[in-house]
Amino acid sequence: MTHRHLLLLPGLALLFHGCNSSLLQSRVSEGTIEYALSFPGYDPNGLMAGMLPEKTTLSFTEDKQAAEVSAGMGLFRTLMLADNESKQMDYHMSMMGKRIVSHLKPRDLELFNQDYGTPTILYTGDVDTVAGYPCQKALAVFNRLDQPEIELWYTDRIAITDPNWFNPFTEVPGMLLRYEVVQNGIRMKLDAVSVTPGKVDPSKFLPKSDYQAVSADVLHYELGEVMGTFSM
Repeated sequence: MTHRHLLLLPGLALLFHGCNSSLLQSRVSEGTIEYALSFPGYDPNGLMAGMLPEKTTLSFTEDKQAAEVSAGMGLFRTLMLADNESKQMDYHMSMMGKRIVSHLKPRDLELFNQDYGTPTILYTGDVDTVAGYPCQKALAVFNRLDQPEIELWYTDRIAITDPNWFNPFTEVPGMLLRYEVVQNGIRMKLDAVSVTPGKVDPSKFLPKSDYQAVSADVLHYELGEVMGTFSM
C-alpha cells in the first residue's frame, strides 16, 4: 500500500465516523409528515367509500403538533392542535358550514379513546424503515376480546416531546409513523409516506377564531354523527 493510500485511510475513517455521529444519528425537530390513510375491514363498495379521506398532514415542532384531515370532498374537516408541553389540545371540526372547537385536556381525551379499552404495550426486536426513517415495532394488546392487537412502528429520529400523550399509546417512546386508530367503530391505518424537515409557520399552531367553542361531550357526539354516515 502506498503512502498516499495510507494518508487517505484516516480521512475516510473520519468521514464515516462523522456520518455515523451526525447525519445517521441526527434528529429532526421541526417539519411535516404526510400519512397515507386506509380503512382495514371497510367495504370498498360501501355507499360512502369514495368520501373517506386518503391522507393526513402533521406539522410539528419539538413541543407542538397540528394534524389536518379532509374528507367528503372537503365538506368535512378536522384540525387537531396539540401542545405537548402543557398537555392541551384544541380539536376543530367543520361540517356543512358548522364550525366547532373543543379545548381538551388529558381527562377529556379518555372519551375519544374509549373504543380501545386499556392497551398493554409489548416491545419487540423488529425493525423496519418507514418514510426513510428507522423504526422499531411494538404491539398494542387490549383487554377487550373484540379489539385485535395493533402494530405500532415508531422512530426516535423525530424529536417531539411526549408525541403520544393524547392517544392510547402514550407510553411509546417515539413518533408513530405506521399504526392504526379506531374511532366510532371505524378502523383507520396511518402509514407515513414522507417526512419533510424544515421550518413550520408558527400560525399553523394557532387556534381558529371563527369556531364555536363547545364541550368535549358535544364534540364527541358531533364526531359520532359524522363517522356514522361513513359507516353506511
